Amino acid sequence: MYHSPPFYYQIAVLKHKAPLLTYQSEQVLNIGELVEIPLKAKCVQGVVLKECEAPKFVCEKSVLLGFQFSSLQSQIAKFIASYYCTSYSLSFGLFTPFAKGFVKEFQKLHFTLNPLNIQQQQALDFINARQDSLLFGDTGSGKTEIYIHLLSQTLNKGKNALFLMPEISLTPQMEKRLKAVFGECLAFWHSKVTSKAKQQILQDLKEGKVRILAGARSAFFLPLASLDLIIIDEEHDDAYKSNSAPRYHTRDVALYLAKKAKIKIVLGSATPLATTYLRAKKQNAIFRLKGTYFQTQKSYLFCSSNDILDSSALNELRQNYNERKQAIVFLPTRANFKHLLCSQCGSSIECPNCSVSLSLHKKDSSLKCHYCHFAQAIPNYCPQCGGVLQSLRMGTQEFAGYLKESLPTSHIVCFDRDSITTQRKLKSILEEFNRQKIDILVGTQMLSKGHDYHNVNLSVILGLDYLLKGSDYKAREKTLSLMFQLSGRSGRKENGRVFVQTLHQEFFTKFLGDYGEFLEEELAMRKHLYPPFVRLALVHFAHKNEEKAQELLQEALKIVKIQINTESLVVEIVGSGIAPIPRIANKWRYMIMLRSKSSKSLHLALLPLRSFACEIDIDPIEFL
Repeated sequence: MYHSPPFYYQIAVLKHKAPLLTYQSEQVLNIGELVEIPLKAKCVQGVVLKECEAPKFVCEKSVLLGFQFSSLQSQIAKFIASYYCTSYSLSFGLFTPFAKGFVKEFQKLHFTLNPLNIQQQQALDFINARQDSLLFGDTGSGKTEIYIHLLSQTLNKGKNALFLMPEISLTPQMEKRLKAVFGECLAFWHSKVTSKAKQQILQDLKEGKVRILAGARSAFFLPLASLDLIIIDEEHDDAYKSNSAPRYHTRDVALYLAKKAKIKIVLGSATPLATTYLRAKKQNAIFRLKGTYFQTQKSYLFCSSNDILDSSALNELRQNYNERKQAIVFLPTRANFKHLLCSQCGSSIECPNCSVSLSLHKKDSSLKCHYCHFAQAIPNYCPQCGGVLQSLRMGTQEFAGYLKESLPTSHIVCFDRDSITTQRKLKSILEEFNRQKIDILVGTQMLSKGHDYHNVNLSVILGLDYLLKGSDYKAREKTLSLMFQLSGRSGRKENGRVFVQTLHQEFFTKFLGDYGEFLEEELAMRKHLYPPFVRLALVHFAHKNEEKAQELLQEALKIVKIQINTESLVVEIVGSGIAPIPRIANKWRYMIMLRSKSSKSLHLALLPLRSFACEIDIDPIEFL
């Protein structure tokens, strides 16, 4: 260490592409402290990583800000940077540091709870006997009540807890249930919380008023002291994976944190990922919670038509409505139709910035790109040949309109990202639906996101084959999981019915009895080729000039091949070339896919690309 002032430190500039930089200070700085530093005529924030010798050039001065990343936060940030092949700047930029003077000792709190049934108590005892466990519980089996008991136990010990959910669409009902028990010591954090409310939550964390932090993946990075329990609900959900740099997976980072700091962690799902299932099975850490809390049953009806407007689905909905029961209808496509197609030349209307067709939105008379958000007016005729335009693949809004014509006295509401634009709308629609002011919800995968629909008697699931035929190796897993999640929304408190439209009835009926049977078969099919038996990595290249994007790809391929040969690594270059969606936001996209049984070998192969003009995605879940 260097003890004569001025002192010199290597600092990572937060949320900035700059490399590690050296700054001086007149006072001793601690590792992990937040400082303000000048950079290109601007004042930015950085984190102190280590003390260093005086460089041969003149250094700018750093100013201490009164915030510090804890040693645990620093450890996790360094893990993210290392494992996900990103910079310290981006990994530390995910975290909110601790303010000086934060509370470290907490009062033991006690709460009045509902008693658990025998199976729930067995699950609680099983979880309490382990540091790391998977609660594999059917929809409606009472997982939330077990979570509440775990949270209460943690606060009883004078410790704190983190409760993660995949999306804010889960929070209204969960917030209501948790608030009823834990009151003001619980805070919810997600992207729709106002800046003012977020500042209050951070102040309450500092003062020790907030003891349970709940919310989407961003809640994981807040300064919660004395953490002793992490619950990850709906652990199968893709929303836990960041789709931009750094491309971390919240569940996997949380598992690393729990292991390092000896924190109890519980993953919960009715349809756990095959990767999670195998990992927990090897550790004898799965508790299977079967059935529903209210002992209800479901009947399944399959329809082999591939027509979204098949009369069978409409008859089921009409009968259900006449019986004054509620229903949900799932379609894989939001808005009106996926795209317009010319009946004469077969052309679709493409986005000028992306290699995708524009989606039809009749509500505001526009065609929109769901990737770069470009929008234009709906043309009267085909721009290529002047032919008549016809729609392809019906969406939620179009189907809701059709349904309204067939059931004119019913109250039908769309439940997708075009209709649910604010947290207030989300809460309002869910409250109206549970008060039975709405008869039918027509929506996308948002319908499956853990909502507790009290009085739904019928789930109608349309267009599943479109998902089942996807090019993703996880297409079977994602589609069956979705079907289980959607069917679980009906029959929560009384017997329910599930209508499934598919040309692959045999696949779905084979596993209706137990999702665990599917996981065993899926794992057997994936051996030697796909995760969890191998590790995958995607390397992305993007440039406005297509030739430049190709050059970057070819140069990177040479670098990786040399690295594999030099280090004698057992790493396979599965493929390389133009991306399935060649252009997004006016940038041409190319990619390389790597595969290896060894995570270490995969990372060594990618090591020379960490400073290259590319983006690396470790354990990818999207292949577009």
